[in-house]
Amino acid sequence: MSTGLQPVITKAGLAAILTATKTGLSAEISHIALGSQAYTPSADQKTLRNEVARFPISSGEKLSGTLLHLTAVADGTTGYWVKEVGIFLKDGTLLAVWSHLTEALAYKAANIDLLLAYDLSLAALPADSVTITSTAAGLNLTLAASLAAQATALIDEQLRGLKQHDRQVSQERLQQIAGEQISSLLDRMSAAEKAAIQTRDGLLSVAIANATGLIALQYTVIQHIHGA
Repeated sequence: MSTGLQPVITKAGLAAILTATKTGLSAEISHIALGSQAYTPSADQKTLRNEVARFPISSGEKLSGTLLHLTAVADGTTGYWVKEVGIFLKDGTLLAVWSHLTEALAYKAANIDLLLAYDLSLAALPADSVTITSTAAGLNLTLAASLAAQATALIDEQLRGLKQHDRQVSQERLQQIAGEQISSLLDRMSAAEKAAIQTRDGLLSVAIANATGLIALQYTVIQHIHGA
């Protein structure tokens, strides 16, 4: 989606266009500059008040004799609010400037590319007096790299999710196996305890029988002695 800009045409930019048209040429737009200061722009400006970075035009097309569509990619490690925009000619002349006292145009996050897409109205200039110098291949490569980085990040996140899921499944399986082993151990302990009880009861019965037999034998001996 494009943002419509109606910038102030600078006196220096107008002079450059008049010079070009006198020689049968068109002035060439080549760069977009972004700045961070908010104000009411002036036709006397030759620079932005607080330019942060300048970027080459990646692609552009004429929508009409006085309406241009420009795109560029703003990269860099600095984060800032875009409060002023400068359109520069190939020779470095500030052609047009946009700013607003209270409204920011966009936010450029640190280390994240910002795609700039502007429909630039140059109704104050002669029709077809401006052309565009662009590097369309650069835009394609930049966008491809950006999309590749986003895809890589998404794949990494999905991979982390899968690994976490696998770890969770493995942990649940281990818990299930441990539970089964504990249950089996408890069953074996119960069986051993039952066997021990049965063995103890058997030994107790044998001991009682032996004691009873011994008592009976002693009683028989005593009777025999007394009878004698």
